[in-house]
Amino acid sequence: MKIIDVLTSPWAIVPEKLYEIQEIYSVHLRGEKIDLAGIEAKIGKPLENEEKKYDVINDVAVIYLHGVTAKRANLFTKISGGVSTELAGRDITQTLDDPEIRGIILDIDSPGGTVDGTLELAELVYSGRSKKPIVAHTDGMMASAAYWIGSAAHKIYISGDTVQTGSIGVVATHVDYSKYEAKLGIKTTEVYAGKYKRLVSQYRPLSKDGQQLLQEKVDYLYSVFVDSVALHRGESAETVLENMADGKVFTGKQGITAGLVDGVSTLDRLIYTTVPVMHKDREVESELLILNEELKQ
Repeated sequence: MKIIDVLTSPWAIVPEKLYEIQEIYSVHLRGEKIDLAGIEAKIGKPLENEEKKYDVINDVAVIYLHGVTAKRANLFTKISGGVSTELAGRDITQTLDDPEIRGIILDIDSPGGTVDGTLELAELVYSGRSKKPIVAHTDGMMASAAYWIGSAAHKIYISGDTVQTGSIGVVATHVDYSKYEAKLGIKTTEVYAGKYKRLVSQYRPLSKDGQQLLQEKVDYLYSVFVDSVALHRGESAETVLENMADGKVFTGKQGITAGLVDGVSTLDRLIYTTVPVMHKDREVESELLILNEELKQ
């Protein structure tokens, strides 16, 4: 991900995490460098934030989506860990195609991430429901882009009353570095063609037209987010807007009341009870469909 994209692109993420990410990239934009070796020395161990491969337990694949989501691994994931939606999509496809796997659990603990890549992963999960049972579970947070992905599963479960879900919304920011450059005695002049090409530039204050352009983009992506959740959860867009999608983070059973979550469960219970039963029910359903087709002939 390019630095300027981090600072200006729309995100589906809890705001405090976005500001943390932007601060890391702002350091780079100011010409400074993040001292990864220094961070490792300070914490006394190497930064080990490679994405964890999925586990197969009781013929159920547990795919881990932990940390900030982005299409590809980037600087922030090296420091704080995260999820590449491209790699997660690869793992989901692999488990869907594996005949030995009876179902999939998305083990999610994430504040969300970039909009880019999220819709595609959610669509993969939603289409995968026709092949195998898919359940989303969190014992921490399933917010914004992470909820977008989790909502595509057959069911969503939380581990208890302190778990956070929701934060359905989109945010974009504009950072003006013109005064910072002035302090350094430099000035950046952009040469471009096309009215909208650099309407939103980090080298000057945000204009009214620039703000409107950003707002239009955020509003559009928000509508896509809402429509996706409505489809996944079997609700109308109006119901999602009224009960779920005002950007609020719901805690514990509040998420059940709002319609974001289906129930409370441990991960072990899902692995050894819920998903296998769902798989068995789908086998019975499939057998009935075949029988009905034979009776029609």
